Amino acid sequence: MNHLRIEKRGAVGIVTFSRPEALNALNLETLKELDALLDEIATDSTLGIVIFTGEGKAFIAGADIKEMSVLNAEEGRAFGVLGQRIFYKLERLDQVTIAAVNGFALGGGCELALACDLRYAGAKAKMGQPEVTLGITPGFSGSQRLPKLIGLARAKELIFTGKMIGAVEAEQMGLVNKVVDGDVLEYAIEVASTIERNAPLAVKYSKKAIDSGYGQTVNEGNVLEAGFFGLCFASEDQKEGMSAFINKQKPNFKGI
Repeated sequence: MNHLRIEKRGAVGIVTFSRPEALNALNLETLKELDALLDEIATDSTLGIVIFTGEGKAFIAGADIKEMSVLNAEEGRAFGVLGQRIFYKLERLDQVTIAAVNGFALGGGCELALACDLRYAGAKAKMGQPEVTLGITPGFSGSQRLPKLIGLARAKELIFTGKMIGAVEAEQMGLVNKVVDGDVLEYAIEVASTIERNAPLAVKYSKKAIDSGYGQTVNEGNVLEAGFFGLCFASEDQKEGMSAFINKQKPNFKGI
């Protein structure tokens, strides 16, 4: 891959967007590399958490404007559909996904962060959906995910004005989980390490229960939760975890 690299630390994968000369902007080649990498991650049973970050002073500054500037209506729609499909694939990964937003996360970069489970921002991070300032709408599901995360009115304000916001404001409106003073990637790795110590199947089923039940009634979601809750009792990790608790020992989870 020319614009992406992945490093594995146990059950944690760190994916770095590496196109710093373009502030890691998402061109077609980068999107195709991400698409292929997500397929590999989806089938990698050794990975439980995946962190996404950017090289240099940007997380992802957006989609590649020079590349988009020459598209016609049909080509623009196809480019948007491609990004939507890839980000949906990211959102549906079994692994817990974390965006370590180390700088500019604008347009497609903000949209990629929205597709992750958790978002942490460095103190100097800048986020937003500035597409209207370029004569376009958000194209990679930003108009759909952002309102669900921060509310309809706040999402409309960000998208209609196209303004960038700082990390503190992003945290206040719920766009990021936490603003990190210091190395945001290292903080994300610490969070990943905490998650890694828990039962892998329980984490996986918890994610599925939350995502599957989101938008449904509580009663509908409860049916899904009960199913995943029951599946846990068929695992060795459940027996290990409860036995360790009763005997005041540290559990040795194996993901089975």
